Order: sequence, then C-alpha cells, then structure tokens
Amino acid sequence: MAIPETIKHRVGLLIPSSNTNVEPEYNAVMPASVSVHAARLGMTEVSAEGLAGQDRDVTRQSELLATARVDVILFCLTAASFQLGLEYDAALKQRIESASGKPALTAAQTIIDALIALDVQRIAMATPFVADVNDLSRAFMTANGFDVVSITGLGLTDNFSIALTDYQTVRDLVHQADHGDAEAIVIPGGNMPCMLIAGELEQELNKPVVTTNQAGIWALLRRLGVVPQLDGPGQLLADKLTV
Repeated sequence: MAIPETIKHRVGLLIPSSNTNVEPEYNAVMPASVSVHAARLGMTEVSAEGLAGQDRDVTRQSELLATARVDVILFCLTAASFQLGLEYDAALKQRIESASGKPALTAAQTIIDALIALDVQRIAMATPFVADVNDLSRAFMTANGFDVVSITGLGLTDNFSIALTDYQTVRDLVHQADHGDAEAIVIPGGNMPCMLIAGELEQELNKPVVTTNQAGIWALLRRLGVVPQLDGPGQLLADKLTV
C-alpha cells in the first residue's frame, strides 16, 4: 500500500526508552509532508550507566529504522554527546550511518549549527540536569567555540521525571539562567517540555531561545530541503529555515 500522497519524506528518531516528550513536540510542528518514526534506546537515567545502556542499542535500532525507509536519522540525546564528548558525537554519527545506510545527525550538532545560523557566540544554558552533567555540557559547548556565560539546572537524573516538568518551572529556570551578556538561551534535553513556549520566552527575554527538539526539527527540514511557512516556535523555525 502506498503512503498517503501528502507524505513526501520520513525521518527517523533515536530516542531514550523513557522519553515521552520528543514525539509530541515533533508532531506538533512537523509539516504534513514529513512523517516521524521513532526507535527507542534503553535509558532511564541521565547517568554514566544510563548512557551506556542507550549506546548498546544504537546499532540495532538504526538498522531497524532503515527498514522504514527513512530519509535521515537523528540521534535525539544531547546528554550523551555532552557527557561523552566531541569524539563520541562524531563517531556516533558514523555508526548510525554505517548501520542504517542513511545520513545521520546528532542533537548536539544541530544545536551547534542552529547557534551558528543565529550568529550568536555567548550563551546561557537552562537544563534539566545535575551539576556534573552541566559541567560537561559547558565543556562541550566551549570546545565548539561558544562562551557559556551562565548555566542552571533542575538537578534531575530520572529521565521519565524530566518530561513531567511544567511550563512555569521551565520559564522560571530560563529566567534564572539568563544573563545580561548572553546572546541566546540554550535549553538542552529533548525530554523537557519547552519547545512550544520558545517564542513566548524570546519575547520575555528579547533574545533567541534554542531547544533540543526545535534545533532537531530545523536541521531535519533543512536536510530534506523542506521549507514550509512555520510561525515558530521561536526565531529558529520562523526565520532561519532557508539559511
């Protein structure tokens, strides 16, 4: 049976098994011409042990996504790249591509590319993470040439609980993390609900807000050559799809 005529592209997502936020946020924004297909990597905690569990599943789940004939695969786990570093992030992309035969992106790299498109260098970070993960997040962004002027986290390690964060908590966290020298706010962690209020936060802070899922959608649409008329959420999706 042929797919509906409105669907022109398929994207594959590799997400933690305990993530319940990526799919709703993607489906809220993706144009009708792009269908989203997720595979799960075993992970329940944002910790060294949890990250080891997801890593064991990457190859097999990439192989399975390829059977859905997706056009591209995105690894939706910023914490893994932040904790394990630049070399891991680059090698991970190659592993996914080798296993699937499809082009691959990582969430961490899409955030980097989004900030470059927005022409910002000094950032503040508002995360769901504990202090040691924040330290590694800062180091990762610094290694990519950004100046992290502020970073604040909620101190969460249970990944399922991150998805239960309400918008007011996110808003308070972002305002706490904001800094006068920051040109943009980065909110990593695809399981923390925040993308759909990115535009509101930008109006409150008068600066761009980049979230993991927002950057992922932006990067996927650009990779596919799909440039729909999107009214956000946030400057990245409203203004920067054609960059």
